[in-house]
Amino acid sequence: MNQLNKMAKNFKSESKITGWTKMRLLDKYGNAKPMFQENFLWRLFKKYFSLDLQIPFLFGNWTTSVIKRNTVTTIGKQISAQQVGGTTSAPVTAIALGVGTPSATALGSESTTNGGSRGAATVSNQTTTLTGDTERWVKTFTFSGVLVLIEEGLFDNNTSGGNMLASQTFSAVTTANTDTLQITHNVKYA
Repeated sequence: MNQLNKMAKNFKSESKITGWTKMRLLDKYGNAKPMFQENFLWRLFKKYFSLDLQIPFLFGNWTTSVIKRNTVTTIGKQISAQQVGGTTSAPVTAIALGVGTPSATALGSESTTNGGSRGAATVSNQTTTLTGDTERWVKTFTFSGVLVLIEEGLFDNNTSGGNMLASQTFSAVTTANTDTLQITHNVKYA
């Protein structure tokens, strides 16, 4: 172990990057459609058995606004550090949806049809605990057909490829023609 790594182990840092996402699915008239807000037991069954069990009270509940904790990727931490230091000129501005399980660097199967394609989000700085400690991405997808979505991620490229800052998986959300899905993705630096 080199001297720098030894020194780093001696310093304890309380700083970390966390995030959460809020999702709302609306029909063509603007009425909220129910989505399944999963719980800890659902996450266990999804992780170990790849099952999406939408059984109310046991695995979660139906709601019109789902809030989900996300995972900031290792590469996401790297690009965050590069943004602070100015060693990259590729800001994270895009939200993508998918139908697979995200890896550490990409969505499992990114959606490219029926209005579910990746696109630029509106990005703003917010205050959660300390002034300006949270970045927020908001994008509304309007669907032209049926999709069964189970993943979402933030990227530094608005069309394809690039680096993924954060991602999440969730209980399947089935869209219909003319439905809209609003994603509000937050990443907090604490």
